Amino acid sequence: LKPSGSSILAQRDQDPSAMAVRRTGVQAAILALVASRGQGSSANATDMAADAALLPPQLRAAAFLQSVATQVGLPSRAYTVSGTHFAQGYTSENATEVSPAGMKADCDNININKKLSADFRSDVFGPGVKGFFHKCRKVGNKNKYWFTISSSSVGTMIKLCDRQTEYPIVHDEQHDTYWRDLPFKCHGAPNYALDISGSTFLGNVGRALSLPKDAYTVSGTHFAQGYTSENATEVSPAGMKADCDNININKKLSADFRSDVFGPGVKGFFHKCRKVGNKNKYWFTISTWSHSNVVKLCDNQTTYPIVHDAQHDTYWRDEPFSCEGL
Repeated sequence: LKPSGSSILAQRDQDPSAMAVRRTGVQAAILALVASRGQGSSANATDMAADAALLPPQLRAAAFLQSVATQVGLPSRAYTVSGTHFAQGYTSENATEVSPAGMKADCDNININKKLSADFRSDVFGPGVKGFFHKCRKVGNKNKYWFTISSSSVGTMIKLCDRQTEYPIVHDEQHDTYWRDLPFKCHGAPNYALDISGSTFLGNVGRALSLPKDAYTVSGTHFAQGYTSENATEVSPAGMKADCDNININKKLSADFRSDVFGPGVKGFFHKCRKVGNKNKYWFTISTWSHSNVVKLCDNQTTYPIVHDAQHDTYWRDEPFSCEGL
C-alpha cells in the first residue's frame, strides 16, 4: 500500500489511536538504545515504557535499528566492543608505497556515509563478525578509525582486543588500495546482550546518527539517475555504478537525508542497490520525528531538485519514493 499524503492525514484524523500504534520510532528499545544519550527525563522514560507495553510485540523495537540489524544479520545474542584502530593503505601488495588517494577516499566515505560490515575481516575471524565504522581521521601517514564490533563468539572478542593479533594485507577493490590493519584498541571489556533490544551495536548506530527517540519509520524503494553535469543532459554510468557499489559493499547511513527537501534531521539507511535500465534502484529505510515529512516522503507528487554528489562527482535526480505500507 502506498497511500497519498491526504489519505494518511485522513486516517490520522479519523482514528488517532490507530496512528499512534503505527508510530514505531523507538518504543521498547528506547530505554536500552537511546536513553543513554541523556534525552528526556526519567518520567518521560517511564511514560515511553508504558506506551511500549501497549504495542504488539512486532512494534516493540526501533524500526530503523531493526532494519539495520536485519540487513547486517546481527545475532540476537552478541558480545560488543568499541574502540579505535589505525590502518595504512598502499598502492601494491608489497606495501612499499603509501596510497594517499586510497586512504583519503576510504576516510571520506566513512565520514560521509558510515560503514556497516556483515563479515568484517573474515580472513582473520571467520564469518559473521559485524562491524560499524563511523569516524575516520588522517593521523600522520595512517588513518585512525572509530569502530563498534559485534560477534556471538567471545573468542573473537578476545582475539580482536589482543594487541598481538596480526592482520594480513588485504586488497580493497573499491578504492584499489592494499590495507595493513594495525591492532585494535578496545575501550573497555566487551559487553553481552541477551537480545536485540539491548544491543550496544545498534545503540551506537543510533547515537552516531542522533536517531530521534520517537519517530515515524518507513521502508521501500526508489529510483535515481546520475548525470555528468547539472543540466542533466548526459547520464553518468561511472558515477551511478560507484554509488551502487558503495551501498552494496558498505551500506549507507545518512544523518540529514535530503535536507534541502525535508529540512534537517531525516535519517536514511540505504542497504541495497541495483542497476535497472539507465537508472539505479535503491532499497531504503527512513526515519523522521516529523509526521509531515513522512507524508511528504511517501507522496509520489513530491519533487526533488538535482543535487551534486561530490564524492562521486555526479549530479543526481531522485524520483519519488515508493513506501511499503504505513
